[in-house]
Amino acid sequence: MVEIAYHRYSLSLGKGLNLLAGKVFRIGHLGWLNELMVLQALAGTEMAMRDAALPVAAGSGVAVAEEHFRETATAVTSTPKIPVRKQVVNL
Repeated sequence: MVEIAYHRYSLSLGKGLNLLAGKVFRIGHLGWLNELMVLQALAGTEMAMRDAALPVAAGSGVAVAEEHFRETATAVTSTPKIPVRKQVVNL
């Protein structure tokens, strides 16, 4: 399944190590990550699992993660400030 995710969807999943080799996989990341990126990884993982004939319903993991993110989201209290460049014009 890990190979299908990589070759078919360009999704790199970690293989289990030592006693877990071939039994589990890991979704990892490098650097900054947000909720939408997690949903993308879950969707790709689900597709690869379905391609490997594993009994996974389309969207099942994504749906659970969406609900979790919606329930635990913090409200945005202000609009992010966009820096404005001041331009000086000499006449």
